[in-house]
Amino acid sequence: MDRSTPYPRRARAWSPPRTILRLAIAATELALAAVTVPASAAPVVSPGAPVPPAAVQPGRFVQTDLTRLLDTRAAIGVPAEGPLGGDSTLRFPVGQLAAGATAVVLNVTATDTTGDSFVTVHPDGQSRPRTSNLNFTPGQTVANLVTVPVSNGYVDVYNHLGSANLIADLFGYYTDDPAVAASTFQAVTPSRALDTRTTGPGGTAQPVGADATVNLELAGRNRVPAAGATAVVLNVTATDSTGSSFLTVYPHGTSRPVTSNLNFTAGQTVPNLVTVPLGADGSVDLYNHVGTANLVVDVFGFYTGAPSGSGFTSTGPSRVLDTRDPGRRPVGQGGILSWSVSDEPALPAGKVSAVVLNVTATGPTAASHLDVYPGGSPRPSSSNLNYRAGETVANTVIVPVDRSGDVNFYNNAGSVDVVVDLFGYFTAPQGGPTGLSMDDGGCDSPSPGRWFIPNFGASKLGATAGKLPGASGPVWTQMVLTGPEGTKTFATDAAQPDGRPVSALIFEGDVVKGNAYSWYAYTTDGVHTSPASTPCYFRASQDPGFTMTMSDPSTSPIYMGQTMHFAFTATTDEIEPGFQPAYFRYSFAGIYDTEAPTVPAVNGAATVDVVPNNWGIQNLTVTAVSVDGTRKSYAGRTFYVIWR
Repeated sequence: MDRSTPYPRRARAWSPPRTILRLAIAATELALAAVTVPASAAPVVSPGAPVPPAAVQPGRFVQTDLTRLLDTRAAIGVPAEGPLGGDSTLRFPVGQLAAGATAVVLNVTATDTTGDSFVTVHPDGQSRPRTSNLNFTPGQTVANLVTVPVSNGYVDVYNHLGSANLIADLFGYYTDDPAVAASTFQAVTPSRALDTRTTGPGGTAQPVGADATVNLELAGRNRVPAAGATAVVLNVTATDSTGSSFLTVYPHGTSRPVTSNLNFTAGQTVPNLVTVPLGADGSVDLYNHVGTANLVVDVFGFYTGAPSGSGFTSTGPSRVLDTRDPGRRPVGQGGILSWSVSDEPALPAGKVSAVVLNVTATGPTAASHLDVYPGGSPRPSSSNLNYRAGETVANTVIVPVDRSGDVNFYNNAGSVDVVVDLFGYFTAPQGGPTGLSMDDGGCDSPSPGRWFIPNFGASKLGATAGKLPGASGPVWTQMVLTGPEGTKTFATDAAQPDGRPVSALIFEGDVVKGNAYSWYAYTTDGVHTSPASTPCYFRASQDPGFTMTMSDPSTSPIYMGQTMHFAFTATTDEIEPGFQPAYFRYSFAGIYDTEAPTVPAVNGAATVDVVPNNWGIQNLTVTAVSVDGTRKSYAGRTFYVIWR
């Protein structure tokens, strides 16, 4: 653990320049005049006039410069240096936060430990809850990310047994103040972004060396938007380590801070949740101090400046599940423990988009790992906790809540007791426009979304305007589009708040081919504003998504009846199987000849022998068709065939 205390300032999140998007707005049955609306326009009530942005979501996240609030080794945050003894509590100030701060996000580390103990972080002045944040044995250095409500400008820390030096670093805080610039959260299904043990996607096939850094690009990958994300939430695991070391995760392009996110010894596997701003290029750096270590990084969500994400509400630490309680039993090998979010009194029914949990594995009988994931989703390849037989390990988890309303806990080997503490939850905006669509098709909520092909006057973004409480006159539907070129806002002409569908026509020049975009909608009457809708994501394409190539014949001149050998290839950067080429249809008769012969695609390619039956100018046409039949791409060659 580096004992230095000063921290460099974090680089500000990249903010793209604002530009004007040429967009026409239309109702379902009547074309309406388009009005480009500055996001900072003052509230007025007149048809077609500039209108205010969507209502601000409470519980938004404020990134701060890394600040050491507590270090008992150096008398930071406490009157004098020295470890915290057993059955003792200390309080430390959280610093000057903006008005409306509700909770702080801290990386808390225990080091120089002398007993088998645990640490509990809780709001100052309140009774200590029956929860824990860190668990450790003598000599261990353990870190965990903690989200704790702020009370009286202080936070309390309790140590159970022995003594331990404690360090707390501030990463940010949540606020309900609409005047504060902040970000909302978007949970994603966990996915692996880096695994230095493998050669597959996201792999380097070699560990990170001593005093070495690996760069990880995240913008546009693992469902993180290519533009608009300010920070990411990662589960970072160090394994196969050869020395007692620490790991630091920080925005690329900034100075490495003198702090750590994970601490581990040789041979130990240690995970920790990390919230880190993205660098200007959309990437982060991971630094290893001593020895070598393999790193595994899973993406659990991101923060965005748009109000369409989720806001955080703190519940205060509370225990919701403990398999050690009477009538319960440990989770066995391959076993799944389910917890119903809807049964928890501290959570609002039907509104929760993600929960913040501290999950502890204790009493394991074998080396194993625990996976935490939504109950209605397949178990991901990521893990949240890793432990050896007899260890007690804790980690913070932010897990999405899907329609099942359940959260699953999967144990891989042996048996283990699982303890779950609830710290808060995220809720998406309620009551805004619904039914977002693209070309009358469904809207893909997860980033990066599907390919969308804008054509002049034909392609459109659609939504259904919801009721606007308090509005007595006409309302407008705002559509806010964010991409690498900036953020643009557009308003319909006046329409009554009767749930009328509205749409925005997109022209080919309005978006850039290959770029990724997000958008959301809200309604306003110039005074009242609705919450923002759930965001929608897409990638702009002005072709069917395939890049078609076709080899030239190997002989010249070409004679009628002569066999020509061709190779057809269709490539795409899509990863979904439905967008891979399934087969090629080829013919001299024309592109749309459904009677033309087909040849299956193998790894996106096929070979075929073609024999021209006529002389003169001949056109060979080829169509690549995707697995699900929704994507097609065309190529052609013109040949002069000689009669003989």
